[in-house]
Amino acid sequence: MDYRLFTFCYITFLFALTCNAQYDIEFNNILNSKTQTTLKEKQLDSFIKLNSNKLSQEKLADCFHELGKWYYKKSLEGKKEKNLNNAILYTKKAAVIKRKMPHTDSVSFAKTLFNLGYFYFENNDFFNSIDLYSETLKFGAGKKKINSFLGLAYTYNKTGDFQKALNSYEQLILFAEKDTLFRDKLVEGYLGKIDTYSLMGFKKYSTKIKFNITKVDSILHISGFSKTKSLAYKNRKYQIEGNNALTAKNYTKALKSFFKVLRNLPEIDSIKLARVHNGLGLSFLHLKKLDSARFHLQKSISYDSKFTAPYENMGDLYSTQKEFKKALYHYQKAIDYSVSNNKDSGYKDVITLQELEVAVNKYYLLHHLIQKANGWMQYYHHDNDKSHLLEALKTFKLADRLVDVIRFESTEYKSKLFWREQGASLYRKAVETCYLLKKPEEAYYFMEKNKALLLLEDITNEQAKENTKLPVVVAKREFALKQEIYLSENELNTSQKLPKDSIRAIKDKIYQNKRLYEQFVDSISKIYPEYAVRKKKITVLPYCTFTSKYTIEDEVVLQYILDKDQGYSLLTTSNKSVFFEIKDVPVLIENISLLRKQSSQWFVHQEQLTAYQKNANSIFQKLVPQQVYTLIKGKKVTIVPDYTLQQISFDALTTSAQPHSYFIKDAEIRYAYSMSYLDRKEQVRTTSKHPFIGFAPVTFSNNKLGELPLSKDEVLSIAGLCSGDALLEEKATKTNFLDTIHAYKVIHLSTHADIGDIVDPWIAFRDQKLSLHEIYATKNQSDMVVLSACKTSLGELKQGEGVMSLARGFFHSGTKSVVSSLWATNDKSSQELMLDFYKEINNGATKASALRNAKLNYINSHTGSELSPFYWGSLILIGDNSPIALSHNWYWVGLFAILVFIGITFYLKQKKAKR
Repeated sequence: MDYRLFTFCYITFLFALTCNAQYDIEFNNILNSKTQTTLKEKQLDSFIKLNSNKLSQEKLADCFHELGKWYYKKSLEGKKEKNLNNAILYTKKAAVIKRKMPHTDSVSFAKTLFNLGYFYFENNDFFNSIDLYSETLKFGAGKKKINSFLGLAYTYNKTGDFQKALNSYEQLILFAEKDTLFRDKLVEGYLGKIDTYSLMGFKKYSTKIKFNITKVDSILHISGFSKTKSLAYKNRKYQIEGNNALTAKNYTKALKSFFKVLRNLPEIDSIKLARVHNGLGLSFLHLKKLDSARFHLQKSISYDSKFTAPYENMGDLYSTQKEFKKALYHYQKAIDYSVSNNKDSGYKDVITLQELEVAVNKYYLLHHLIQKANGWMQYYHHDNDKSHLLEALKTFKLADRLVDVIRFESTEYKSKLFWREQGASLYRKAVETCYLLKKPEEAYYFMEKNKALLLLEDITNEQAKENTKLPVVVAKREFALKQEIYLSENELNTSQKLPKDSIRAIKDKIYQNKRLYEQFVDSISKIYPEYAVRKKKITVLPYCTFTSKYTIEDEVVLQYILDKDQGYSLLTTSNKSVFFEIKDVPVLIENISLLRKQSSQWFVHQEQLTAYQKNANSIFQKLVPQQVYTLIKGKKVTIVPDYTLQQISFDALTTSAQPHSYFIKDAEIRYAYSMSYLDRKEQVRTTSKHPFIGFAPVTFSNNKLGELPLSKDEVLSIAGLCSGDALLEEKATKTNFLDTIHAYKVIHLSTHADIGDIVDPWIAFRDQKLSLHEIYATKNQSDMVVLSACKTSLGELKQGEGVMSLARGFFHSGTKSVVSSLWATNDKSSQELMLDFYKEINNGATKASALRNAKLNYINSHTGSELSPFYWGSLILIGDNSPIALSHNWYWVGLFAILVFIGITFYLKQKKAKR
């Protein structure tokens, strides 16, 4: 019986194989026949319908896979959209079948997933493409895995998620280095990184570009590439060198590099010819050789009519010749092609929001929009027609919307930061437009958009979790995954002396952590769609709410927007606003640089004090002109600084030529990253159980850090005053800090800190340093963090987001306000200021009032060199200004009890008298 059953099964199996083989032959015969396309499509469709139930699932999937490939090849010959959609349709069917099969051949499945990812990419469906390439990595090996990394990198560059593109190229390089068979892909990896850094900015990333060019040269030197391939790589390198020279304004060198490429390109390579002619045209344009520039730009357009860069450059050429309508027409042409729009627009036309959001080339589109807006402004400066400014403002608003779209599409923090920086220049220009149009309310919006949106995004994300009641376990998992990213990045920052293999392993860990976080966020967005929607609702505080809430009675707000060339300020009071331009900004920046040096030392001679006061007053007059000073004097001022203004203490600026006429004497000052962020922070509910904890390591395991004997007394005195806790000396460890910070209203650190290499500032505990990346990986519920240490408000300056300082790190991790320092502090004066500050806090003062009174007490009780701002001006308050109840004030409790007793006694006597 068993033998007969076995025989029957075996015969059935052979029959199935024979049938499948016959169907294979029939399918391939149709696919490879020279039949007319329309007829072949009908034959293939008929074959699938007739045999789909007869074929095995594996064979059916293979048929769909091959059919998808065939349609893709047809898309290259014509009717691209229709054939590409069919390629996606059939390849997707193959993937669905293979995904459901219990024993799928991983190699076959990887091929199908990769093809589907590539077809989506060609169809400009980048997010589906990313998903498919990512899935291919789980099943693919060897060349397929490397090509998946390459595909991911290309796609991330298309979406503007440049950090993820760099991560993918890095993974490709790590994989390709293990096998000499992949030398060509290794070159692709390094060239790809160069392309990405070029998109991010040749000037800013010139060092990294040069490093990767060196890597390409070394591989080309030792590897036996064919002459054709070697020449292709060299051409790419010359193109990059030409673009680098353009950025460095070495236009003659740029021309030499571009002509090298041009000599080696065949006429058939139209795409590359378009790029090199555009480079030549731009070089000649900068050299004021307009006829040569026009010739090469027109050649570029003739080779690739949908390449947008030469249209923008033609716009610049016409602007140079004061032919503004022609210039604007060409800017609009670049915009139209960036949104895959073939219509012949007029120079006044604008694209719709819908067109903007589905645009393919968003990176280039942003540049074209900004350039068109600038073109309108140049037109205004030519003929003073204010209607041109209205057109500029309309275009800047579109560019602003696009920055948001790109930023939301990026999940990588560094990519978001990059796009915030890109937005910074357009926001300053938009504010200039508002200034010329006398529109302070619109200027307020752009000033707010220019600041701290990533911090605002963090807090919105946390509030979305609370509002949508995201399960605690899910929220904790999301935070844990983000924490792993920050910690692994910190590990990389501190591992530069490790062996190459160890650094590779850390980079791989960072990549894997980011992939896990990305996948998790995608999954919870599908399960909790309301959370996904709410966390993206990052809005600027409306102007009417801002004025009614923050400019009442004696409170005013002074906001700035600044870059290296121009600056504007907006003072808002309860009944009026003053919108003014900051004059001589380059000189101002030089003066601020000098002021920072002057502030970081005490004055030994009268000449030093005089020089400081003169410079500080010069800066004050530019930032707070007389009209503004009159409205501010005697008020509570919230200052929202920008750019290099975030590195100075307004408190220590001088209001006149009189000695020690410091601004702090005339106003109560606090600082904010943005009014929108300040407002959202004030709405956060804290759940800290304990009032105060102070840390004072005094001595340190790191021998390079000196002893701080006064810090112990400082923390003990404040802890006694606030009924709080103190962790001193050997208890002031990094672990104890991380274990306790979530439970205290006020966290006070009296220790060493520094900006390190600027990229990653640190603060020291007894045993170890805590870096900025590690602070990002923590959570606290505090009302205030006090950093009684050096330079805790300094760090890398990022346009559009501010200084990446320790103070910012603590805001990111949850606190509502930070007292931090702008330069190295003096132990003795710092201790004196801190004790006075906490006494004021304990008496019910607001934080800004407490800090001001502490500074005034110091100024009024010291003389000579001890009056130098070095001793008292460094500390500033950023954020929420609410008073904090730290300890029970028994005086007021007793007084209240006496009043209650008197009231009750009086009531009883009155009652008795009536009887």
